[in-house]
Amino acid sequence: MIWIHGGGFMSGSGTSRDYSFEDLVRHDVIIVSVNYRLGAFGFFCLDSADVPGNQGLKDQVLALKWIKENIEAFGGDTSKITLFGESAGGVAVELHLLTEQEKFFNRAIIQSGSVFIPGAITKPDNSIPIRMASRLGFETDNFVEAIAFLADQDPLLVVEATKSDGPVTLTDATFGSFTACIENEYNGVYRFLANAPENIDPKKLRNIPVIYGVNDHEMLILHAFISPEQYEQPAIRNYMNIAFDLKENEIEEDVTHFYIADEPFNPEVFDKFINFASNYLFNYPVERSLKKILSAGNEDIYYYVFSYDGGRNVMKKHLGITAPGAAHADELGYLLAVDLQPGELVAEEDQLVIDRITTLWTNFAKFGNPTPETSDLLPVVWSPVTASRRPFLEIGADFGLKSRPFHDRMAFWDLFYKLYGKLERIH
Repeated sequence: MIWIHGGGFMSGSGTSRDYSFEDLVRHDVIIVSVNYRLGAFGFFCLDSADVPGNQGLKDQVLALKWIKENIEAFGGDTSKITLFGESAGGVAVELHLLTEQEKFFNRAIIQSGSVFIPGAITKPDNSIPIRMASRLGFETDNFVEAIAFLADQDPLLVVEATKSDGPVTLTDATFGSFTACIENEYNGVYRFLANAPENIDPKKLRNIPVIYGVNDHEMLILHAFISPEQYEQPAIRNYMNIAFDLKENEIEEDVTHFYIADEPFNPEVFDKFINFASNYLFNYPVERSLKKILSAGNEDIYYYVFSYDGGRNVMKKHLGITAPGAAHADELGYLLAVDLQPGELVAEEDQLVIDRITTLWTNFAKFGNPTPETSDLLPVVWSPVTASRRPFLEIGADFGLKSRPFHDRMAFWDLFYKLYGKLERIH
């Protein structure tokens, strides 16, 4: 099982500083964790054969190839390689699925990630290194000169200069300027991503089992960045503007009316705004991913919603959030033992969730099926999704198979994209 860490392509690592894999390896699997270049070093995407984009993703390709060629020396099985990742790591996993490159893995798990997340895929932008150079005191309107200047600077200064090109707050975007991009074509230069995801033919994915999933209240993390009292009407517009041309006012009006109705903008509607942000940035993009991969005829696609709210919800714990629900990345506290202190006692109900999610993930890695048989621990069969059915496994205090998560809101976004999908743009 190969872990691709998240962090918006700007931060994070796959090291033991950030994750522990002890709860997974006790299920007799091998875990390989990958580091890759981040920020400007990994995701400058320019109109240049020297800096074409996706350097960090190309690092991952080299790592996957090395693992495929060498894992048998560590006792691994090259016919059972599972790529899994969360958030930007999940976006990366799906990009490895969709691109034309050779597949060095056999299964994939995509946690709270989708190539359809607004802002996740960009186009070349030569203005970014010019802005960064200016922050470090070098003025030019030539991006080649700016890159040459940045290359001579202390890397830590370059990292500092990238921060202003990241998301200012999570009310503005989930990704900044440094993310995956559609690369321009140059002779002799390998392109990782040549087309927008919606234009990629997914037929080659027919025989690759995939688990997709989200947490039930992804954008609860907003509580750590803005208070309900600071919430203002333009917040919805800021989000919609990430991916849509808002010259047609009815776009914003339709979304606002559906989520907020005619209520005045005040702290009481903040939870509704969080629902909007969760649906727009995570839940519906994952629904689009499901439709994309199902169109290939893939019959081994599983969908989950993580809803458990306990003592190991790592993101809420880290950010001091007390609102109910599972926020973005909260499942990692049960899967990868994030922030677990030596000797720390784990509550019995939390341990049950740890045992369940790690068993599901490792069953999938071994068999391509998360529930090859039922047991006291896993008393239900996790059925795959189809073009007409959306069964999902709820992983929470209530553990079981249900149908069509967020149904009314997903139906709204289906209609929304039929009406306005043509106005969606990539930066």
